[in-house]
Amino acid sequence: MGLSEEQLKQAKALVFDYMGTVTDWLTPVATALIATAPKGSTVDWTEFAHRWRKEFFIYLEERVNSTEVLPLHDVYDHTLTRCQTGTGIEWSSEQRERLIRSWSGLVAWEDSREGLQRLRQKYLVVILSNGSTRMLIDASKRNKLEWDMTFASDLIGAYKPFPKTYQEVIRVLQLQPSECVMVAAHAYDLEAAATQYVT
Repeated sequence: MGLSEEQLKQAKALVFDYMGTVTDWLTPVATALIATAPKGSTVDWTEFAHRWRKEFFIYLEERVNSTEVLPLHDVYDHTLTRCQTGTGIEWSSEQRERLIRSWSGLVAWEDSREGLQRLRQKYLVVILSNGSTRMLIDASKRNKLEWDMTFASDLIGAYKPFPKTYQEVIRVLQLQPSECVMVAAHAYDLEAAATQYVT
């Protein structure tokens, strides 16, 4: 989805997805899966990591009418069990916790830090992520990434791609929809954001 020159002129805030757009989530998760793999396993752990992420969104969609917002840890735990079912793979409680924590091991892409610094000279630059507040703070400090605001799932009380997440950015920043631009590497994110503001 491209922006016209006029749309970009109106922009005051760039709303960044975090996992996959600014940071690499796959490498730390796949590495943790390989490290805890049962001896002799022939599983493609990179594919398993992608399946785990896919199950995350499937599970959220199934819970769309629920008034309870599950903690991020619980969502990862439940969806890991789904991926594990029928594979014959068994992990100890300690290993499962290590796998869930691997989602916090986000590594910034090589050009992320400098790019964000330059963009912040002109725009409000914020995170809108399904990650938890603590996860995003820790990862940003470790990767030396600076933001004007962090919109995490536990602060908003919802997960992307549900409309409330995008609407909260507009409300809190006190901007018009046309003044917010979504920056994401994922089609689902851009499509959902397009119903609320510019992508």
